[in-house]
Amino acid sequence: PQQELLNALTWLSSNDWQQKAKGLFNIRCLAVCHSEVLLCRIHDVSLAVTKEVNNLRSKVSHFAISTLGELFRTLKKHMDPEVEEVAQVLLRKMGESNEFIQKAASQSLGIMVGNVTPARAMTGLMASAVQHRNALVRKCAAEHLLSVLEQIGAKKLLLGKRDSTDLLVNTLVKIAQDSHPDTRCYGRKMLNVLISHPKFDRYLKLSAPSRDL
Repeated sequence: PQQELLNALTWLSSNDWQQKAKGLFNIRCLAVCHSEVLLCRIHDVSLAVTKEVNNLRSKVSHFAISTLGELFRTLKKHMDPEVEEVAQVLLRKMGESNEFIQKAASQSLGIMVGNVTPARAMTGLMASAVQHRNALVRKCAAEHLLSVLEQIGAKKLLLGKRDSTDLLVNTLVKIAQDSHPDTRCYGRKMLNVLISHPKFDRYLKLSAPSRDL
């Protein structure tokens, strides 16, 4: 397995797309059958696979996206340090690719959300849900952010430090006012998650500017 990993990384660094596909296939096989081998090189592996998400050949790009999903599925919280970088790359594909790639990217983000530490996933998604210029990226980020918030629950979300609670409430208010109707819907659903907390009204008044309320 160690040699297979070295081979995979070598193939991924090749300029030949078929070699790259072979490398991605090897990484997937290792993730499923020998995930412990990947742990010692997890950053290198994640970086090499993530790089191929932007491959101009849609076949390689799609394969890289689904391979990331497999890494999240098998390595779970070991992938926490890679979340922000991977999430940004996958979300970008939502704004610049065909439906085939978009569907794969959203699917891998869903697997990420279901397997990494929720707080990491939340950080990885939050900025894009508000700041990204592309409406489809914001929509996708908001959709997966809703899943994360539902996992964490209002009690834990509002127990954080004042700064992080302020940021969260402000972010959700902005998402609920997005220009895209689906994104607004996700924003409202996220606010509904928090509304179940008895002290939420106080947090909202403290955190959100009065013009947004």
